[in-house]
Amino acid sequence: MLTLGKSICQNTTMQEKIDVKTEPLSAVKKEAKRLFWGFFWTYKKQYLLGVLSLAIVDFIDVLPPLIIRQTIDAIEGKTGFSVLLNLALIYLVSTLIQAVFRFYWRKFFLGTSHLVGYDLRRRLFEHLQTLSFSYFNQQKTGDLMSRVTNDVDEVRQMYGIGFLLIMDAFFYFSMVPFLMIWMSPSLAFYVILPTPIIPIFVTKVGEIIHDRFKTVQETLAQLSAKTQENISGIRVVKAFARENIEIDSFNKTNRTYVSDNLKLAKIQAGFNPSLELAMGIGIFLILVLGGRQVLDGKISIGSFVAFQAYLLKMVWPMTAVGWTINLYQRGMASLFRCAEVLSVNPDIFDSPKAIHKSQFNGSIQVTNLTFAFGQASQPVLRNLSFEVPAGKTLGIVGPVGSGKSTLLSLFMRFFDPPDGTIFIDGIDIKNLSLCSLRQTIGFVPQDTFLFSETVFENLALGLKDKGDFEKITECAKRAQILNEIEALPEGKGMQTILGERGINLSGGQKQRLSLARALAKDPKIIILDDAMSAVDTNTEEQILSGLKVFLQGRTAIIVSHRLTSIQHADLILVIDKGTILERGSHAELLALNGNYAKLWEIQRLKSELDEA
Repeated sequence: MLTLGKSICQNTTMQEKIDVKTEPLSAVKKEAKRLFWGFFWTYKKQYLLGVLSLAIVDFIDVLPPLIIRQTIDAIEGKTGFSVLLNLALIYLVSTLIQAVFRFYWRKFFLGTSHLVGYDLRRRLFEHLQTLSFSYFNQQKTGDLMSRVTNDVDEVRQMYGIGFLLIMDAFFYFSMVPFLMIWMSPSLAFYVILPTPIIPIFVTKVGEIIHDRFKTVQETLAQLSAKTQENISGIRVVKAFARENIEIDSFNKTNRTYVSDNLKLAKIQAGFNPSLELAMGIGIFLILVLGGRQVLDGKISIGSFVAFQAYLLKMVWPMTAVGWTINLYQRGMASLFRCAEVLSVNPDIFDSPKAIHKSQFNGSIQVTNLTFAFGQASQPVLRNLSFEVPAGKTLGIVGPVGSGKSTLLSLFMRFFDPPDGTIFIDGIDIKNLSLCSLRQTIGFVPQDTFLFSETVFENLALGLKDKGDFEKITECAKRAQILNEIEALPEGKGMQTILGERGINLSGGQKQRLSLARALAKDPKIIILDDAMSAVDTNTEEQILSGLKVFLQGRTAIIVSHRLTSIQHADLILVIDKGTILERGSHAELLALNGNYAKLWEIQRLKSELDEA
């Protein structure tokens, strides 16, 4: 859902983040640890109230066996009815109090876990907005979606039912064994003696669960990525008749996911039965040894019944420990995956002394620009230098892979250029705030993206004032798309909801909507990256005619494979393999009789043939 009416400026100043480039694994572990304890600290009040409510509930819960013990002994001793009535009233009152505080522990534990989930999901989404293209180029969309949804839900359960269960077990273990010792030290000894083995068993099994669940989540992410990619590219799949191949590929990943889940399920399936077996052995000992003590007169029947009730109460915390370890290991595996995202530093960010500027003249200067992606040895751009005075138009032409789109990405700081190479109004763009830079530039990318919202909301994307309907209509008219908007099948015009990525529009319609969106932003500098490649020649001429008035007093950079789109530019650059081969006006380049002139002649002849 698009969020309209909010400032598009965001503070992207680099904060104290972890440097994942030097110590990625330790950085992620540090971030996961910070997150784990940070949520408890953030919601400490709610958790403290939850723990207090749970302590009261558990304290009251250990009273019934004592009340039953007293009741049985009272009946056996033939005491008065008033004693039995008092015991019954104590039981009733304790049950009522327990019901009240049971409501509160559910509210504080489970309710707070949803706040944790909301907070973590919000942090992930906000952090993803700060990351650079270089990060997304290395990630799969489905995997990132899985982290924001499935992994966050696993973390939420760890902070909710997981924390509740471990505290519940802690309170039971803190009270029940001592009550058992108080009633019969010898019986308690036989029952409690094996318990130190349980933590060792639980720890070992927990480690296996953690590793296997992490594998499950990674496979689920692959499955999500494959599904998302297939649906997004369904036209290509059908065009190449790849349906069966895609189904086989999906089923292979799906089988792997099921296999990983079954491996995890085998461990989980044997965990609780093992604990219950230990409890069964304990009950066997009580029946044999405790029954003998009753017969020998060492303990009363009431104590025998109460002791067995307490042992049964130990079954729950034992089971709770099993569930907790399961939830904890799953939650930590997911928290680690979330931390992998949150520990990544943005490559592009505002410097502490970034200049915030709202008014620009629009002059552009590029000086000795050489650029390579990451650690690549071969630069994509080599020693580029040129100037575009304010209000003038620069045209760029060159073959595929010549570096045109890379150059435009550097103007937008989608990737960072070297210091002192690109200037706007004499200011190094790396010294400008990202918000100032990107607000003054209207960018129409080669790969058009439209949101699944109304046409109007897509066109108003870059506006602070979303109510300027006349302005948006005028920009749509300049982009030669207004008539087609009004003629959309549903008859809703600007209020027509577009399909995902504008799937219900043609390529040319999407390009023109993208152009209108950039014009509506009213930028001082406009950059068009082959923005009219999908429109016919006549429509292109109409668009260029409409742009002439709009571009007066604005700086424009137009990349196009059609030379008719840039023939009126004040300066034209011919780029190949990252270097400038030719530069000059249209007339000057024709006079050179070089690459530009040859390309112009080829396109002229093709146009004449098409007309014929």
